[in-house]
Amino acid sequence: MALPHQFSEKAALLAFVLVQGNEWPSEVLNALQNTWGPVRHLGKLFAFDKTAYYAPEMGDSLYRGVLSFAQSVSPQDIGREKERSNALEFELAHSPNHRTANVDIGYMDLDKVVLPSYKRGPFKLYAGNGIWLDMILHYAKGHFTPTAWAFEDFRRNPYEHDLLLIREKFKKDSV
Repeated sequence: MALPHQFSEKAALLAFVLVQGNEWPSEVLNALQNTWGPVRHLGKLFAFDKTAYYAPEMGDSLYRGVLSFAQSVSPQDIGREKERSNALEFELAHSPNHRTANVDIGYMDLDKVVLPSYKRGPFKLYAGNGIWLDMILHYAKGHFTPTAWAFEDFRRNPYEHDLLLIREKFKKDSV
């Protein structure tokens, strides 16, 4: 019996990063690059002001933006990258209860943006090792559309311009 064809899907490795202030902190950017290599696209930071969820831990005046890395990732390996992002958050933290950055690592293929999570949910798919996959945006007809269960900032999607640029660069590399 023949084995199935070996298929190796690649995706753009990206991160949605929550920080204090409207400028990318050099300490955070350096740590991200030391972990995943050169940044390919550095997006704009947008006010993260529709929820105070992170305020007790990170303070006020929070902003979130998206960036992509020059290296790609195999979607099957995104759980390992989630572990690395959590370790990085603790390295950057001023204390166990005061993170300076929230790093939501994920991937983008030509059709969607997926974030791994340690939290289960009704629309998340289990990937093993305590990791759940959450498709938060899908691409169709030139736009990224949020899923009904996406967090509020993804529903507003101020990141779309940056995501379209990331997708275009990834698409050129994939051909």
